[in-house]
Amino acid sequence: MENNPAENINLGFSSIYEEYEALSKENYCDIFRRRIIRKHVESFLNPQDTILEINAGSGIDAVYFAKNGYSVLATDIADNSEIYINNKIKAENLKNLAFQKCSFTDLKSIKNRKFNHIFSNYGGLNCAENLENVFSQFNDLLQPNGFVSLVIMPKYYPWEMATVLKGNKNAFRRWKKNGVLANVNGHLIPTFYYSPKQIKKAMGNNFKTVSTKNIGTFYPSLHYASLQKHQKTIRFLMHFDFWINERSLIPKGLGDYFIITFQKTE
Repeated sequence: MENNPAENINLGFSSIYEEYEALSKENYCDIFRRRIIRKHVESFLNPQDTILEINAGSGIDAVYFAKNGYSVLATDIADNSEIYINNKIKAENLKNLAFQKCSFTDLKSIKNRKFNHIFSNYGGLNCAENLENVFSQFNDLLQPNGFVSLVIMPKYYPWEMATVLKGNKNAFRRWKKNGVLANVNGHLIPTFYYSPKQIKKAMGNNFKTVSTKNIGTFYPSLHYASLQKHQKTIRFLMHFDFWINERSLIPKGLGDYFIITFQKTE
């Protein structure tokens, strides 16, 4: 195990992009979630808007947005992110997609560009211990009235909490104040879980919250492999989950993820 968190993130996530690529093409849960998230982001976009994606991974979402006419700068710290995304740019001739290798702590290295939307998917920012330092960079990177959409892993995930009944000692790991070390393919990565209230506080006074929606409150994530054989039930629960969370009938920050969107006010 490495002791350098940044190197752990690089090696850990670089090693699982092939799995992510397969899930995005073959797994109903992943396809359905990404569709919800993309539709949400697109509701705040105008044609040909510019997007800065943080923690872009293998470029699954960056390529989607580029193919739909948006200009995208994808960023990530992982070596394989650079390889995957640049290969996709070349293979699909995506002139409106570019990659810059940088951490979410070093977004100020992006020079002479402003964006209409900043986006981060699937809990990439849960690797950040100090969100204020990350979010303080957003104001200078956004156009006036620009938006920020973040998909965050919250503290309360009912399916994970319920596993305490089966003796899971880590059923309440998300509650730990100082975070946990998540094992990503043999690499320990510091991971912190946040409530919508904490995200709003860290975003500061230059942004107003315009939307918060839960994702995955009522169905098990792919980590529960033994349950995946019940596909009809899971699909029903996924559609029910989308229906009820679109109507804001339950508290925010209750699920596998939540997506929160802000608008720049200054």
